[in-house]
Amino acid sequence: MSPKSDLASLPEGVAFLARRPWAVLGLATLGMALNALPPLLQILSRLPDGILVDLALGFAGLLPLQMYLIPRFIAEADAAAGGNDRNPRAEWEANFDRRWLPSMAASILVSLAAGLGLLFLILPGLFIFMGFGWTSLRVLVRGEALADAARGSVRMMAAAWRRVLGVGLVVASILLVCSMIISLSLRSLGEDPGPWLRLRHPGLWAVNFFTTLLNLWASTTFLALFRRINPAIKS
Repeated sequence: MSPKSDLASLPEGVAFLARRPWAVLGLATLGMALNALPPLLQILSRLPDGILVDLALGFAGLLPLQMYLIPRFIAEADAAAGGNDRNPRAEWEANFDRRWLPSMAASILVSLAAGLGLLFLILPGLFIFMGFGWTSLRVLVRGEALADAARGSVRMMAAAWRRVLGVGLVVASILLVCSMIISLSLRSLGEDPGPWLRLRHPGLWAVNFFTTLLNLWASTTFLALFRRINPAIKS
């Protein structure tokens, strides 16, 4: 496979979403609602404005979506696509119930390690994320133990880092362009619209709906890329 052929992962990610439109609509609507929790909690708790408050409340508000509902969607999409005897269609729910907590733990560990690396020395954080970024997905759809999934992620990146980087850069570019368009469209609100305006402004609700869709698409695109690359890598 060439890096150019791997770009087919982008429309394949869309196809995963199109297969279950009502589930996608429900997740996007839920994401829109959960994004309203941080300003609501800030108002109720009378916390001051600040980026750390926004980040902490935003992380807490989106936790059910990021750590449970989207991984559940990914696990079902992988099983429905077939070709993975470690996640057969008839058993995907039982497999997910066993795997989602270890998968969540893997995601948190990789994020913390990469975050610390980015905080102190930027390059180590990037290398950690690139090397171990597939760990959570391997736990989720292959049922591997954490250590095995981490080693498999490193082997996969060592063998196919150019392919992953190519698709990753395209996805990141699309997300960046969308972010810039959103920022320009909301410029009239000022740099910090405040919690009350974030709750009331319909444009911000629409943005939260759209960004949840983008998040889902990025997740299914990387699932499609994983399914392309991983079978060729010696486990």
